Amino acid sequence: MDCVRLSDAELLRHIWGGGESSLPALHELERRHFPAVRAFAALGALSPQAADELAYQAWQETLRQQAAGSVSGAVRPGALSSVLHTASAWARGSQRAALNPQLGAWMEAGGALMPGSTASAWFHAPSLVARAFAGLPCRSQAVLWHRAVERDDEALTGRLTGAGPGEVSVATGRAQEELYNSYVQVLLNGMQDECRLYHRLVLAYADARSTNIAAEVTPHLQRCTRCSRAVGDLGRLRHDPGALLAQALLPWGGPEYAARVAHHAGTRPDPAPAAGVARNAAVGALPAGSRTPQGLVSGSRGGRSAGRGRHAAAEAGGAGADARAKKRRIDLVVRCTAVAGVCAVGAAFAFGFVGDSEPREPQSRERAPAPPLKASPSPSGTPGPARVTATAKAASEAPDRPTSKPTSSRPAPSAPGKDRPSSPSVGDPAVEWLFDKVTADGVTPDSSDNDKDGTLFGASRPRPTSGGALAFDGQQFVASSGPMVDTSGSFTVSAQVRLDRTDISQTVVSQDSSNASAFMLRYDAQESAWEMRMPKQDTGDGESDADSALSGSGPEAGEPAHLTGVYDAAAGEVRLYVDGRLAGTAGRTESFASSGSFVVGRGLSGNAFFQGLDGTVDDVRAFGRALSSAEAAKLAKDS
Repeated sequence: MDCVRLSDAELLRHIWGGGESSLPALHELERRHFPAVRAFAALGALSPQAADELAYQAWQETLRQQAAGSVSGAVRPGALSSVLHTASAWARGSQRAALNPQLGAWMEAGGALMPGSTASAWFHAPSLVARAFAGLPCRSQAVLWHRAVERDDEALTGRLTGAGPGEVSVATGRAQEELYNSYVQVLLNGMQDECRLYHRLVLAYADARSTNIAAEVTPHLQRCTRCSRAVGDLGRLRHDPGALLAQALLPWGGPEYAARVAHHAGTRPDPAPAAGVARNAAVGALPAGSRTPQGLVSGSRGGRSAGRGRHAAAEAGGAGADARAKKRRIDLVVRCTAVAGVCAVGAAFAFGFVGDSEPREPQSRERAPAPPLKASPSPSGTPGPARVTATAKAASEAPDRPTSKPTSSRPAPSAPGKDRPSSPSVGDPAVEWLFDKVTADGVTPDSSDNDKDGTLFGASRPRPTSGGALAFDGQQFVASSGPMVDTSGSFTVSAQVRLDRTDISQTVVSQDSSNASAFMLRYDAQESAWEMRMPKQDTGDGESDADSALSGSGPEAGEPAHLTGVYDAAAGEVRLYVDGRLAGTAGRTESFASSGSFVVGRGLSGNAFFQGLDGTVDDVRAFGRALSSAEAAKLAKDS
């Protein structure tokens, strides 16, 4: 089924209906909306890990709320709004330090706005604009948000809302009129007796600012803040509701979000990529998962060459009429996310908005079957994806998942703890992530006994494969809580990798500095080669001047390779080994130390997520010294 051409409302119907189409629909809906959620979350988080976790929790809670029938409405504004509600829970708990100080202070000063019909502790009552928007049909919400706030073109908005050619312009005008009328009704419903006497005068004055009624209505407006605000709101709703909606539904960061999205609106491509084209990040050129993945400006997690963002929005599927239907739909979401490698939802957060939900990154493009990096089955008792174990039953419900890969015909290695050593005999590594196990909390243990575990991040966590590796979709990564190697001195990093595509540059292993990666073991699509790249200084650009050891040729999609990157400070040399053989060298005269996270699956550029990995990774190791050529060959042989 070609989910790319379905509207959001149709995708939701497939998701809640179950069957073989539910997972592709789930993936497509997430492809459209999660990058924007992540980008907005990045405005309020201090690190890429925190941004991913904030976005993930908001995304999954929105999905669960919509499945339960407790919310309905346009997907994008609802999911973005849930970021602030999730952040409010963080601000009250141990994750307060992970938030942007400005957001934390805003939360402490007043709390998040809940754009629903009620308010609860830590939430203000929703504004009149938010309540008016909540009363609109789903399609009208989506059209207004994407045309007025995000400035998407008619073709894109039409595709995501199911509007035909030439219908979007009419639908936009109709939706704007519906919003105005909804606001008038909300205003009237909340008026006190004195205000009701001036209701028609307030509307007339807002529409025309007629001088012949100014003397009559002005004294009341001076006394009544609510009616005075309504005059301003009604005027803006008639002429330019975008900024007003952004402020009402996203009271912290909304105007900045809208301004940045509108700035990049003209650069977004058509939302329906041809078969085989990779997933795209939303929101123009979204920065994706960086140290502070500042929302909406940097490019997709798939890298600079990846198709840059696209927006989408739509209508929510109708809520179930009874408790049994709601429970069935919630169970379906949990099963779908389990099969897709998506983590289960954490604690519920207050979400009074009319927003829909969203799922895991799309993996609906066709790929040629490729053998996994490890052929052995997962060890007994190995947990599934972070936060939820994908049961055999769940897996059997999605046998045709496009990202599933057949078992290799290679002989299976011995189980860990038997004949296979936990690490090659080349000295003790500083960290060793074999990915044979992933805990329910989304943590992969360090097999080096140095207690340097890695944490999985993304809307859906990287997916453990049956062979004991991790599959990445271009928008996920694994990170440590601090540096694993001293990049000012000698070190070595290695990994077994298989790329699912080779048309974009991708980072396999890196370590964050303040603004960019201190090194990147990666694939360079422009050179069609593997690369060990070490920037000469910590600048904001991941493509700045660097010392780079390049291989003579690169891989084909689906072709496994073992990579080893070495920095030999004593020799002043950067070396790259591919499958144990020296593939390239480069001189290096000066280095700098980095204190950020050791990361698998992305780089860092301009303090933003950079060149995410679309493929499978296994056996990641780092050493605090420069390995020799013989040791690099041994490392590749034993991996």
